[in-house]
This record gives sequence, C-alpha cells and structure tokens, in this order.
Amino acid sequence: MSDTFETRKRNAERTRETILAAAQDVFSTTPYGEASLKEITRRAGANPALVSRYFGSKEKLFEEALGAALDAGMLTAAPREGFGEAIAELFTAPPGSRINPLPMLIFAAANKETQAIAVALLHEKVMQPLETWIGGDDAAARAAEIMAVATGFFMFQLILPLRPFQGKVDKSVRLWLAVSLQAIIDRE
Repeated sequence: MSDTFETRKRNAERTRETILAAAQDVFSTTPYGEASLKEITRRAGANPALVSRYFGSKEKLFEEALGAALDAGMLTAAPREGFGEAIAELFTAPPGSRINPLPMLIFAAANKETQAIAVALLHEKVMQPLETWIGGDDAAARAAEIMAVATGFFMFQLILPLRPFQGKVDKSVRLWLAVSLQAIIDRE
C-alpha cells in the first residue's frame, strides 16, 4: 500500500512538473490572453482538468511558471569584475534547457492581472536580490538599469527580432551589451 501511494505521489509530482514546463514554454512564446490551457496540457500530455487540480487556475499556473523561471542567481553569481562579459556570454549563449523569463514578462504586460503578478514576482525574485548584491544608495536604480538593458536586448532578439541580435549575435552587439552592463556595475 505504501509503495502504491509513493508511486502515485511521484507520478502526480512528475505530471505537475510536466504541466509547469509546458506552461513555461507556452507563456514564453504566446501572450497570456492567447495561451490556452488546452495547448499547455496537450504539450504536457496531461488532462486539462489537472491544471485546476494542481494549480487552481490559468492565472495561478502563470504565476508559478514565471516564478519558477525567474532567478537572480544567474546575475548575482557573476563576479563584479567582468560582470558585463559574463552576462553578455550568458545572454548570447544558445538557450539550452533554461527558460528565458523575459518573454513571459513582456507578454504579461498586455494583461492587467498578469502584469501585476509579473511586477510582484520580478521585484521579489530578481530586483530585491540584485539590489542587495549591488549595494549602495542607488542599488534600486542600477538594478532597474540592468533589467532595462536585458529586456531591450531580449525584446529585439526574441519578440521583435532584429538581424544583428539573431543566431550568433553580432560581435558589436555583444560588445555593446557587455560594456553597458559593466558600466552599470562600475559606476560610483
């Protein structure tokens, strides 16, 4: 009996994680209003009723998907000296298996409810840790500047693609990105 319960529990956790991963994929490529639970559960190979069971609603699923994707650690793990270069490398490397939360943030802006969720999560999971890492009286402004540069870069790479930002990012764009980010960190 215990083995059966544990197996069901593992299967439920796996299904929940699969739905969450599918939601991250859909919400990072489709505006919230156009993203359908049917498409998310199709990609996850799950019954649509499970979204309600595991997450409660599409909005709560969005909140968990975005929250799981936001990670200030990628920024704060970089050394201060060489920060710009390290982050430019991270931003221009092939995405691999990591989900880029910036498209989800941008797509969230079109919907009042998801915009509020995105702003709250962005503040809690990225801005506050980044401000603490930066330190100083102007830490909030500098963290916001980093977000503005990052959002602009990914906007023109993923949402409104410009040729120099596509594929292997143009060398001069990569240099601009590294220098811009480093200048924010180095500023007194």
